[in-house]
Amino acid sequence: MKRTGLAQTLRTPGVGRGFLAMVLIGLAVLTPGLVPNSDLDRIVLRWIRPVLAWQVGRVLMAVGVILLFWAWLKLRPALHPRLNHGLILALWSLPVLIVPPVFSSDAFLYADQGWIIHQGFDPYQVGLTDAGGPFAPNVHWVWHHTTAVYPPAALFVQALVAELTGFHSYWTVVAMRIPALLGVAVIALVVPRLARALGANAEVAKWFAVLNPFLLFHFVGGMHNDIWMIALVLVAAWLGVRHGVPGMLLGAVLVGIGAGFKQPGIIAAIAIGLLPVAERLKGMGLARRVATMTLYCGSALLVAIGAYVGLSFATGYEFLGWMKATNIHATTWGMSPASIVEQVIGPVLNAVGLRHGMLPFLSSLATVVSVVLAVFVAWRYFFADHLGRVRVRPRSVTVTAAGEVPDVTRSWRDYPVRWLAWSFMALAFSGAGYHGWYLLWGGVYLGMLRYGNRIFRGLVAVLIAFTVVECGLEYFSLRPIPGYLLGVTLAWIFWVNSSALQIVPEPEPDDWAGEAEEAKTA
Repeated sequence: MKRTGLAQTLRTPGVGRGFLAMVLIGLAVLTPGLVPNSDLDRIVLRWIRPVLAWQVGRVLMAVGVILLFWAWLKLRPALHPRLNHGLILALWSLPVLIVPPVFSSDAFLYADQGWIIHQGFDPYQVGLTDAGGPFAPNVHWVWHHTTAVYPPAALFVQALVAELTGFHSYWTVVAMRIPALLGVAVIALVVPRLARALGANAEVAKWFAVLNPFLLFHFVGGMHNDIWMIALVLVAAWLGVRHGVPGMLLGAVLVGIGAGFKQPGIIAAIAIGLLPVAERLKGMGLARRVATMTLYCGSALLVAIGAYVGLSFATGYEFLGWMKATNIHATTWGMSPASIVEQVIGPVLNAVGLRHGMLPFLSSLATVVSVVLAVFVAWRYFFADHLGRVRVRPRSVTVTAAGEVPDVTRSWRDYPVRWLAWSFMALAFSGAGYHGWYLLWGGVYLGMLRYGNRIFRGLVAVLIAFTVVECGLEYFSLRPIPGYLLGVTLAWIFWVNSSALQIVPEPEPDDWAGEAEEAKTA
């Protein structure tokens, strides 16, 4: 079946609704107080900002977010098994290309770090706003005087964009969206290719990764530098699957560069190292399997670390300078599990007169738990058949004419990608800092792991919950705990009312007989 063209794509139910949603979100972020940039009053028509200030902007934001999720679900693969997702993504991105950052003000501090570098200072030694300049008034107060938490590649790009745009207090910030959009384009190109290489449905993979509202909120809108970590690791995974050991080695270099944008990317080297040998691991004894995995994972990890260190020297930034600021999230309340626990027990301890410093401890505990979860997932995928003799019950399915059946014959080739996806998800909640876009570290892979409708319904519910929390925090002055209560409630309402929602498409009629026979033999 041919891919839909421009005219047919525009007529597809849901496409126009998604475009309208992004128009409303783009208008909403112009609201005074949400983005306190005085240049907006000169750049945007003067009458827009006062109108938005009368709570109109917040209403537009709420309606826009709801419409975008509705549009996304209207375009699910079960209803539209052949769509030009890249074209839809481009269309939906248009309304926010030149507006202020969406769901975050981080782009202002990116620009301020570019200014600090331009002034000849080291951003690992000089804190945000300490050098003055055009961006300091719009850096969120939480980050004032804190040194850079970003690794060298991110700082290099931030400084380059700021230099090229002349340090304009508004357009430099908007220009931080350019590298983010390039990363989004890489994701749109690579996701279907990796899905096909893994034998998965590329349409499901694209729907969940490329049209995901979080991608639009946080990377097209929010322009976070995490996008390049995600994009480069995706390319590395595709190289490892398609080109064996040479692809793995090149992929490890890309992983190291990706870690130069966001540090957690370095763990991807473990998964990339396993891709060339994953299918052979099944037939190995325990000792040989451990030795093989150690050799390949260790080699990939060494190459990735070497690439990261080399990149640091090439850009001229200290490769561990960011460690000076890693405790910043432990000084303020946020939406991470550690922070939520502290917000519950902290006031109680204060009420009885006990001084406490719970958040740093809880942050460290959350990190330990995340690492333990990553190790547990590795055991389930790679060692459960030898250690514990536990048979892994697959969550993935094969869709047949008769329905969904467990995919018990899935290839071990998937396991490194599965481990990477869920380990990234676990690490997203480590420490004291968590943001919604962290879910996409591993979330971009979930659409290519052959999950069924029940899992996807659960994933959509999770996205709804976290969207409510973050949107409430950014635009409605809703603290994290009430935000979670509201978000979980709305996610539960979606869950209980979506039991008949079909997301995974049924097979083509020509494939029914073969898949039914395969299901019987499985």
